[in-house]
Amino acid sequence: GHLPETGLRAPVLAALQAQMGADIQVSDQMKILPRPQCGALAGISNVGLPQSTDQITNPLLLGADAQARVLSYSGGEKLFFDLTAPDYPAYLYVDYFDAAGEVIHLSPNASVPLQMARAKSALRVGTKSPDDPGLHITVGPPYGQEIAVAFAASSPLYEGLRPLSEAAPAYLEFLREKIAQARAQDTDFKGEWVYFLIETQPK
Repeated sequence: GHLPETGLRAPVLAALQAQMGADIQVSDQMKILPRPQCGALAGISNVGLPQSTDQITNPLLLGADAQARVLSYSGGEKLFFDLTAPDYPAYLYVDYFDAAGEVIHLSPNASVPLQMARAKSALRVGTKSPDDPGLHITVGPPYGQEIAVAFAASSPLYEGLRPLSEAAPAYLEFLREKIAQARAQDTDFKGEWVYFLIETQPK
């Protein structure tokens, strides 16, 4: 799991250890996810979609209420990662919540159009080499813990494109409204989300 500040580590561990009892040792692998990311994660969980349950069936992932993966990058590296579409055809919205409280729309954007992904198809977000199609992002300061989120929806959530970068709270409220509209218009609407912790550091 993760905490908004390191000062909470000791009391949380003590509380967990008290619940588990003396015979089961609690190990500390909690990550610090400072504000505004912890607030962004709360907003993401309130947009009206369930968190993906894929973690339950994949032993490489951490659990239904945790990040799918932790991805580490150094300054100057290209930001890219691979993900798998859900088990139904879906439109994917992939967003990067940075340390400054902004959200960068990795997909869709002017370089990456919105497209329906086939069920369980493999997708790459970002670009690994200069020849790859898509949005080219080079890791730079400010460094720290950030979040990438993939939202899946069985029908498009909105028309057109959002600004490439915008304030995270306004975007999450917009997304919550669009998801509510999609549910009201389509009783068969499906959707879910999954997130990745991004660790960035100087080269």
